[in-house]
Parts: sequence; C-alpha cells; structure tokens
Amino acid sequence: MTQAYGYVGPLDNVEPQRPSFFDALGELRFPFEASLFWLGALSYPWPRVEPANSKTVMLIPGFMAGDVTLAPMATFCRWLGHRAVFAGIWSNSKCPRESVEHLSQRLARTAERWDSPIVVIGHSLGGIYARELGHRNPDLVERVITLGAPIRWPRESSNHAVAAVARSIARIRGKAEGCLSEACSCGMRMNEISPKDVPTTVIYSRTDGVVHWQSCVDRSASPMVENVEVLGSHVGMAFSADVYRVLAARLALPHRPRLRLAASNSEFAH
Repeated sequence: MTQAYGYVGPLDNVEPQRPSFFDALGELRFPFEASLFWLGALSYPWPRVEPANSKTVMLIPGFMAGDVTLAPMATFCRWLGHRAVFAGIWSNSKCPRESVEHLSQRLARTAERWDSPIVVIGHSLGGIYARELGHRNPDLVERVITLGAPIRWPRESSNHAVAAVARSIARIRGKAEGCLSEACSCGMRMNEISPKDVPTTVIYSRTDGVVHWQSCVDRSASPMVENVEVLGSHVGMAFSADVYRVLAARLALPHRPRLRLAASNSEFAH
C-alpha cells in the first residue's frame, strides 16, 4: 500500500538518526520482496502504454552498486512500453563530481538520441544524483524519481556498515574528512538541492534498514515534489511491488511541455 504526502513537516527539531538494528536486519528480506512482486504482477492491471506515449527512462544505481542491480527494473519499464537505458556505472563509488559529470553527458546524449526529455530514476545515492541532474538540466529531464535516497545527512543517517564502507573509500582516496560526506566540496552538498522546475517523486520506507527514512523525505514543501511511502526494505526497492506500482503510474502520466520549447515560444510571443 502506498501513501502520498506533499509536505511532511519541517526539519528544525529532527536530528540525524541511523536505522534500528531490526530494520537493518530486515534488509535480508529483499529476495522475498522480489518473489512477491513477480507473483502479484500476474493479476495487477499495469498501465502499459502505446509507442506514441512511451517515455525514456535512465536508471542510476545506489552506492557501491552497478547497472546490473536495476536490470529487473529496466525489464519492467520496457514491458510497460517505455525505453530504459542504464547509467553506465559498474560500481557507484567514484567521486560525486566525476559521477555527475559522467551522468550529465549520458543524459544529454540520451535526450538527443530520442529527442525527448528523460525520466531519471535513482536508487539511494543514485537518487541524489538524479535530483542533481534535474536541477542542472531541467529542459532534459521529464521527471525525477528517487528510491530511498538520503537527501539529507547521507553518512550520518546510514547504518554503521554502509558508513564504514564510505569512510574506507574516502581513506583510500586520501580524503577521509571530505569525500562522500556533507563536507565534500565536489559533490555531496548537492543532496539538499531540489530540482525546482522538474516534477519529483520521492519514495521512502519507514522500515529502510540502510538509511533512516527521515533522511529520504523531501520537506521543501515545493508543489513540484511528492513524497510517497511504501512498505519494504532499502535494497528491495529495486524489486518491490509497491515501488513498481508507483513507477508505472508516474510513467503513464502525459508528457510535460519541454521548458526549452516553452521559453522559445514565450520569446517569440514578445
């Protein structure tokens, strides 16, 4: 069951928290979530689209994950009638600045190839990058959808195992006090930037065992943002029936006008 909320309150009195031990342990249930999806898919009325209404989707994996982790989601999008492309990432653990530059180039090439804005879906850290792409390239992005993306306190809200991996990678790079943290001068400060001109769907779960759910909620009160709660684990969002229902519904929405074209028409009118 999914629940959508436009605004879930300010963060003034909210402190960074990590997932509970039981939520972290619950991440082991993701194979069951995947199985339940494929069983439920047989009877659910999925909104498949005709070629004229299809969208192009770019999928960005989570921290330390690669494109292969979102292969089932890509297959699902294609089955609905949409085009799905991967981010070209083997392991999402590089410098955030370099990653976003790579993704921006891939986004531009994909939009040019299909001559249409792209729906960018990002899982976890990939969701932070998806929001940044929408912020930087609003004319190239149809919609941003984040899955369990820690848009605030990414290191302070993650469970201890994930935080330890992030610290280890930072030490290897010789940037233990900056890289992959809020102090990172080359990327992670992007996490609180909302793509103002792009519709954004923020999906989170209160039983997320990798990052605390409150870090995944957008509290900007922007009319362009919706927060949608689902049931399930963090890893399982890549296979969750609840998540796939939200994705299918948002992908079935009509295309929105391209900002670049709208701007051109406005200038012509004057």
